[in-house]
Amino acid sequence: MRAAGLAEILPRALEIVEDVRLRGDEALLELAERFDGVRPAFIRVPSEEIERATIEDETLEALRESIRAVRTFHEQQRPEGFRYSTYPGVEAERRFVPLDSVGVYVPGGLAPLPSSLVMGAVPAQAAGVRRIAVATPKADPTILATARELGLDEIYCVGGAQAIAALAYGTETVEKVDKIVGPGQSWTTAAKLLVSSVVGIDLPAGPSEVLIVADESADPVLCAADLKAQAEHGPGSESLLVTTSRGLADAVRELVGANEQIQIELVESLEQAIERSNDYAPEHLELMVSDPEAALEDIRHAGAIFLGPNAPAVAGDYAVGTNHVLPTGGLAKSCGGLGLEAFLKPLEIVRIDRQGIERLAPIVATLARVEGLTEHAAAVEARLKAAG
Repeated sequence: MRAAGLAEILPRALEIVEDVRLRGDEALLELAERFDGVRPAFIRVPSEEIERATIEDETLEALRESIRAVRTFHEQQRPEGFRYSTYPGVEAERRFVPLDSVGVYVPGGLAPLPSSLVMGAVPAQAAGVRRIAVATPKADPTILATARELGLDEIYCVGGAQAIAALAYGTETVEKVDKIVGPGQSWTTAAKLLVSSVVGIDLPAGPSEVLIVADESADPVLCAADLKAQAEHGPGSESLLVTTSRGLADAVRELVGANEQIQIELVESLEQAIERSNDYAPEHLELMVSDPEAALEDIRHAGAIFLGPNAPAVAGDYAVGTNHVLPTGGLAKSCGGLGLEAFLKPLEIVRIDRQGIERLAPIVATLARVEGLTEHAAAVEARLKAAG
């Protein structure tokens, strides 16, 4: 998290996480009352609430298109297992199996975010995850209707750090999961990090970011629109324009006005702009240059990359099929966005016959003794004696 005070938040988030771990449902109800002013009527959303949730036909059709695109794109990501003979009589196999259970966190805020539910749940379904639980601060009809469209009925009306703790440790009502995914702000990010020793997490994504690399060919109106769109995510979100054109910089500055979340940097060359982007490692990168395909060849670090004037980052939030749960705060230097593989785990399988153990025993025994592990050596040599 680049702009948020994570170090300051972690100790306070730990208090919430521990409270939920120790007191379960009662802690969830008290925390909701403390933060929202109202003690919730339920923790798990009743099935009748889900069934009667309604949304406009136009919204439902847009959601179905988004679900279709996300499902189609993520189904293409399935990794292939393999089986290989490393020695005669020795076979090593790697196969992928889906996780048993996943918790999808859907942030609250001023408006419902059904796209976040789609981005977390659809890849999990494509991977074959058997149980998908949803946690969201409010039982918003749009979220409930989206869940119903996806065939999901395990929905918890819990938000913030307490939701992450409930999914990680379980409560009287909330059944714990094996992995937690989904975007969030500072508190949920801190809680994810705190529970990551007992449950899998996707990545500690923080406030949203966009960086636009632009030259004189870029349209200032489009650049300004995309910078303002990213800033709309709220405090902590960062929008950065790095350009070789003073004229473009001045025009965009005038269009965006005074907005502390939007920064404009002037550089001398496209090479410098790309290097600045690689150093920043943005969540979203837009290449608004005359030859974006050529510029792409030098990009090493970004969560998602959008090429040319007709590919705004906001398209990736909803309808392209790519996932909008992406690394922030420079984490794009070491990891990528949420994908199908996040909901799979590899199993390594070993098959060894008599010929194989005779070939392996001297290697294993020698290396085990070098490391002072004599019982390791004895275990493999016992196979030779047992068959002898």
